Amino acid sequence: MKQRRIESFLMLAVLLIVNFFILLWLQGGPFATAWATELSAAVSAPQAAVTIPHTFSYQGTLRDANGDLINGTVNLTLKLYAAVTGGSALHTESFANVNVRTGLFSVVVGDATPIAPTVFDNYPLYLGLSVNSDPEMLPRQRLHPVPYAMQANSAQTAGTANNLAAGGGVPNLVTLGAAGASEIGFAPNGGKITNSASGLTLSGGTNNVVTIAGDLTVNGNWNAGAIHDIGDSNGGANQRSTYPVNISRYVVEAPDNGSSPDTVPVDNALLTQFCQDEDGCQVSLYMRNWDSAHEGGLLAGAGPFRLSLAAEVNGKRQWAIYEPMGSAPTLGFDKDGSVGHLMNVYNSCFFTDGEHNNAQGSDGALGFGLLNWFGAFNGAYDSVNMTCVLIIED
Repeated sequence: MKQRRIESFLMLAVLLIVNFFILLWLQGGPFATAWATELSAAVSAPQAAVTIPHTFSYQGTLRDANGDLINGTVNLTLKLYAAVTGGSALHTESFANVNVRTGLFSVVVGDATPIAPTVFDNYPLYLGLSVNSDPEMLPRQRLHPVPYAMQANSAQTAGTANNLAAGGGVPNLVTLGAAGASEIGFAPNGGKITNSASGLTLSGGTNNVVTIAGDLTVNGNWNAGAIHDIGDSNGGANQRSTYPVNISRYVVEAPDNGSSPDTVPVDNALLTQFCQDEDGCQVSLYMRNWDSAHEGGLLAGAGPFRLSLAAEVNGKRQWAIYEPMGSAPTLGFDKDGSVGHLMNVYNSCFFTDGEHNNAQGSDGALGFGLLNWFGAFNGAYDSVNMTCVLIIED
């Protein structure tokens, strides 16, 4: 009797404890909260992305020549092909001592010999099987994706994409160039990025405006389309076109060269590009640090003047430079045997069509130069720190 009372008391105590925790659960007590939080965290924790292995399981049934199911071990060779008959194997893998029970066997293709990722770029794929030293069985078996794997043909999200088909993209947002064009188009307004043999083109589409938020740094020339109207001077409409303008600046410096002043060459290709077009270019000539009272980089000089270069004719090239305030142009020929100065600042800095070597000038070559005619020659500015600065802008 006493033992039954103890057992009844224990059962009652257990029921009270269970009811107590149930009550806490219903009231949202700390125990229930903690337990639910840990459970929720375990369920909602994000799964780390893993790399899908290039392997797959292959199972089959083997019978002997009499049709009886095989038991024991066999050596298997599996090959993957891109054709149902003939062709070279894209992947070959051997499996030794494969257990076969009542005809059934199973192997993992790609475990022993990794399958190259490019193998799966081929579709369809066919599997060929050889047992021991027997010839490959016929016909080859075509491989098919499992149903849910077919969703990869239209991925919902993607971290990377190694192979993008021309003409594909993101519906209603992004289109990829078709017919081999390296192009990305954006809907709905038709903005486009195109890469071709002539370079990279960025188009604003129907809005015709390309906006860059933040700083833009250009290493090289910046080309813009200048509007060009040609009238007939008889009341007719202007014929409008555009031509490229280099929004660029080219700076050449010539330091003091002691007792043997030589010209510093001006890049002829850049000068031609900047100045041998419809509107020519602007040139300015300055000197810096010309005496001890004017150190620290201060510029003094003249400009900008408008310079126009003609095309080369019979080995010579004519030039014209226009000073401000409507002055008549100064004209000259480059490579005519006679040195001509396009600009002269204080008889110290010269923009010239000649070549000077140890202060001896000649004009036997096509091209222009910047000459620092230092103080020992002109007697005015004798600082060894004096530098001539030529600025060409288009």
